[in-house]
Amino acid sequence: MSGAVLPSPTPAVMMPSARARFMGLGSIFGKTFRDSRRTALVIGALLILIVVATASQVAIAFETPAKRAAFAFEMSQLPAIFEGMLGTPIAIDRLGGFLSWRVINFFPVLLGIWSTVALSGVLAGEVSRGSMDMLAVGRFARRRIALEKLGGYLLACAVCLLVTALGTYASVVAFAALPGDDVGLGAVLAHYAWLFVTTLVPGAVAFAVAPVLGRGIALATGAIVLIASFSINAYGSIVSALDALKPISYLAFTANHRPMAGQWDWPPIVVLGVIVVALLAAGVLAFERRDLLVPSAGRVSIPPLRVFLGGPLSRGVGERLPAALAWGSGLAIFTLVIASSAQEFVTQLSRIPEILDLLKKVMPSADITSTGGYLQLAIFQEMIVIAGIAGATFLAGWASDENERRLEVVMSAPLTRAGWGVRSALSVMIGIAVMTVLLDLGVLAGAAIAGGEVIRPVVGTLVIGLYAMALAGIGLAVGGLVRPTLAAPVTLIIGLAFFLLDLIGSALRLPDWVLNLALQRHLGHPIVGDFDPAGLILCAAIAVAGVALCAGGMERRDIGR
Repeated sequence: MSGAVLPSPTPAVMMPSARARFMGLGSIFGKTFRDSRRTALVIGALLILIVVATASQVAIAFETPAKRAAFAFEMSQLPAIFEGMLGTPIAIDRLGGFLSWRVINFFPVLLGIWSTVALSGVLAGEVSRGSMDMLAVGRFARRRIALEKLGGYLLACAVCLLVTALGTYASVVAFAALPGDDVGLGAVLAHYAWLFVTTLVPGAVAFAVAPVLGRGIALATGAIVLIASFSINAYGSIVSALDALKPISYLAFTANHRPMAGQWDWPPIVVLGVIVVALLAAGVLAFERRDLLVPSAGRVSIPPLRVFLGGPLSRGVGERLPAALAWGSGLAIFTLVIASSAQEFVTQLSRIPEILDLLKKVMPSADITSTGGYLQLAIFQEMIVIAGIAGATFLAGWASDENERRLEVVMSAPLTRAGWGVRSALSVMIGIAVMTVLLDLGVLAGAAIAGGEVIRPVVGTLVIGLYAMALAGIGLAVGGLVRPTLAAPVTLIIGLAFFLLDLIGSALRLPDWVLNLALQRHLGHPIVGDFDPAGLILCAAIAVAGVALCAGGMERRDIGR
């Protein structure tokens, strides 16, 4: 008697539920959204805090129609110089118009930084970590991978802005005290539709560039587009050279769409939305057609010049150099345009003695009516933010040696861990120095064209590089003592935290000891020759200590953990 062998039943494949896929199990889209959701909610909560603080101050300081009308009249009489800096005041005697003018007009800059950082790395970051290789050989086509990762971020951005819009509407309802203060939910949502599109522009540019040139250069490109558009919109009405560039500023192009102030202008929003979609589509197609081994975070293939093969320092410099040249060249062009317009700004400012007196109270030891004074007012705050972002990209490249497991091979050579730590960290500082020198060349050329002073602006601009080195020193210390993957995020977060503390803290009138936690408040007004020696020494000390702690940490912890 023979027995037949029966085939074993095929086990049923359990597919994740729709909810589980949405939360990241078995879905690229869901995982990307899950990875971004906390950031989206934190940023949304921060923006709501700014709106609530401003709305409450308006309700307290301008509680009568007469005070509102008087304030609106004073703002309407400001010269074009300050209307450019603050934005066009539209219906600011009403709460919605005031919030639009004083607060929400600046949100595209804050959110644009997030967009640029996220979209420059949503694909290139996976490539640099090596995780994209495994994903790309699976059952998912490259186009689907790109679309799902892009969709996950877009959803997170939309959630952030929806939360902020609802918080803004609640703030208006809570603090609306006078006739005309009420703003409908539809107007708030329409206003945030503008914010959603303008937030995505610099990120879409970075997303389109990243598959071809890598994350570091893409991040530089997006950041320059963001700051250039903001500056052109802010100063175009008072500087003829910038006024000619207004058509390329997406913020100037959409400046008339202010639904919370009762002014609607949908066509530019639609056109800009089409441009954003085209840029995102270009990024998807470029990712689909390019090889996965693209430069990321400033890292390149083996340098063709032997000068970059002499050891960890020269090799690190060679790897940081492309990103440093990209950042520096873009910033040089930008500062060249701004600085060359200084004389026109100074001429207009000299005709307004009241404003001059006010600025001299803020900067008593500085010459406001100079090229340096213009640059200090116009671009210094923006430049230190960009410098912090650039430093974070250099650190991401520095961390890639250990993150991608190359450092284990490097350490098999007769090389101490501390020696590698010091020399590789110095390559980051040299990258920042190269970027700063190029930035300074733009200031030098622009100041020479403007015919004003040259020495003080050029010397003062070097402080921006010192500040970036201090932030990088913090990141190097964290990367060496804890883990390298934290170096770039910590640098970026601390740089933005300092900027927001100064911005929001001043609006909330926080105590000086709290505001002084922001490192940039200890730089003085260097572009006009007003230096804070203690702050500069502090920045230098942080940079040196960061390199030392990085080397010490490398001696005491396991590599790759």
